[in-house]
Amino acid sequence: MTKSLLLLFLLVVFISCSSAPEIVPDKGAVYGTISAESHKDILAKASKNKDGIYKKKGGIIFTEKMVNYQQLKELFVCLIDPSSTGGRDHLLIANDNNMSHRSLAIGKSDRLSILNNSSATLTFFLAGKNDAIQVYSPIKPGERSALKVGLEGDLELGSDENESLRTTLLSRRGLVGQQHSSGDQYSFSNLRPGQYKILFWFWRLGLVEKDIIIKAGENIKLNQVLSVDKILASKNEP
Repeated sequence: MTKSLLLLFLLVVFISCSSAPEIVPDKGAVYGTISAESHKDILAKASKNKDGIYKKKGGIIFTEKMVNYQQLKELFVCLIDPSSTGGRDHLLIANDNNMSHRSLAIGKSDRLSILNNSSATLTFFLAGKNDAIQVYSPIKPGERSALKVGLEGDLELGSDENESLRTTLLSRRGLVGQQHSSGDQYSFSNLRPGQYKILFWFWRLGLVEKDIIIKAGENIKLNQVLSVDKILASKNEP
């Protein structure tokens, strides 16, 4: 029995350690878990066994009109790499009633392609602050068009012909993004030593931005929970 418990303990330790990137002598890494949760006041009420949307043993009963943060699938972890010049490729698919992604994190100078899987010709545009705009050429059904993203900040992708076809974008120079579900692990490895920014973003909540220093031969573990109260309390740069 004691031997079995020891083997189980070693297995758990091995699994937890294997999630960390391999240490590289002249490079560094940052890794961790990204998740989302409800506002702390909602969680506090749930722990007091309130009626209504709260379970008898604590917790929340989510209705169709509520956001179940623990099941979100479009959480983004983004590294701002000063040495990155962009040029990555991204694809969005337009259907008759919706887009393949409700949100997307991209780097300035990345290429954003749209495949028109709808039944009508569509003209898309990227809109940013101060009336900045980029316009795609019209896309016939079954065809695609691409442009090099030249805007930064919070952007909106929309269609002239169909208002339901919208995607919210986060664009920054040097941004390298990963999409995850709540509770997933992320990892950026083989990074050169230096100063970076890391962003944790969900389009309906906002983002948490942190400065990190990557050192040669070291890995940084950084977990982040996204919630309204945590984003409001964070000291993000404008």
